[in-house]
Amino acid sequence: MKRNRIAPLMAALAATAAGVAMQPAEASSHREAPFITTQPKVDATDFYMFASYETGRAGYITLIANYQPLQAPYGGPNYFSMDPNALYEIHIDNNGDAKEDISFQFRFKNALKGTTLNIGGKDVAIALIQSGTVSDPKAAALNVNESYTVDIVRGDRRSGTR
Repeated sequence: MKRNRIAPLMAALAATAAGVAMQPAEASSHREAPFITTQPKVDATDFYMFASYETGRAGYITLIANYQPLQAPYGGPNYFSMDPNALYEIHIDNNGDAKEDISFQFRFKNALKGTTLNIGGKDVAIALIQSGTVSDPKAAALNVNESYTVDIVRGDRRSGTR
């Protein structure tokens, strides 16, 4: 009689364990905040900070911030540009008081050159970032030029010293 009670319990336990073991692995989608899905150009995805290892750069720290998640490598040549209406910021707390001591503020500007191609005797504007090979920032084939400015603010990011 005791054996009959244990068998269903063991079967249920085994089924539960098998179900738990077969769950798919999940990781960050870089879209975990609902509001940011409406503004992917300002969605900060990853941030890296490490001691610089270049010759002559001892004592320096390298900061890298990534934005615009879920952009496939094969999505080019028209990859997403940075938002010229956004303020991108990196805040550094040097003394552990949870207040920024230095902020790097980035603003982007996207200039469309308006490259056209002669198609059937008419000049037609292209919708591509480039119309050919781009080997330097001033290449004639570059149709969109993205540039940025950086402000360094010491102290509070809004009222500190620039």
